Amino acid sequence: MTKIKHIFSDLDGTLLDDQGKISKKTQEVIENSNLPFSLVSARAPQAMESLINQLNLKSSQVAFNGGLIFAKNEVIKANPMVHASAQELIKTIKKDYPEINLSLYSLSDWYVEKIDKDIEQEMQFTPQVPKLVDLETLITERPRLEIFKILLITPNESKLEEIKKHLEKLNFPDIIIQKTWETYLEITHLEAQKAKAVQFIAQREQLEQSELAAFGDNENDLSMLKAVGLPIVMANASDDLKKIGKVITKSNTEDGVAYGIQKYITDSPF
Repeated sequence: MTKIKHIFSDLDGTLLDDQGKISKKTQEVIENSNLPFSLVSARAPQAMESLINQLNLKSSQVAFNGGLIFAKNEVIKANPMVHASAQELIKTIKKDYPEINLSLYSLSDWYVEKIDKDIEQEMQFTPQVPKLVDLETLITERPRLEIFKILLITPNESKLEEIKKHLEKLNFPDIIIQKTWETYLEITHLEAQKAKAVQFIAQREQLEQSELAAFGDNENDLSMLKAVGLPIVMANASDDLKKIGKVITKSNTEDGVAYGIQKYITDSPF
């Protein structure tokens, strides 16, 4: 079996437990593996910082679903949205779905039009404080503002699917729309895909696909799992995603990443 030389992992529902924490066991296993470890997340970099510090990670990290590749104090690759597309999308969503909770992320800031229970819940996972603005005004008045992600939140899952289909029919050539959680729809640049970020890092480190492993649990992890030689799927993932996995590890509440590293990568007892 090819030796794994770099591990990639999703955060929510994968590396983190249901309280958004990394267990001491998982932390120890990652540190003792002595392998480069990259977090690959839909989150903004600010919402990843404490986890990067906790795990003492030195390698490249991935935010905004692949829209940003960064290391400590360094932007390695950035794929912000085309400004005109973001502007048109904001306008369309506000007109067609005024009830939807809408957020916009730049490299440094998180902009919202209202702070409700959905935003308050999101605030629990990030040190960022959202800025209350009119998004249409913001994006019109600041044509140089680099937008990395548009986030839509609704508790109605069927509504989310309806919005996704509606926006996809508009045929924007430079965006990708992904469901990243049961109630989250995220829009980024077409190049902002987890697989593309993994491939970029692998090329930078001169690694073959067979030397890469990845952990995931959700629909937006699919491309990343297909981009590595050893796709490891969490026990809490959907049955469809489990079909992609070469192996299935334990769930995110049972130290599934730690178990997967020890059983399938370092071959050490759990």
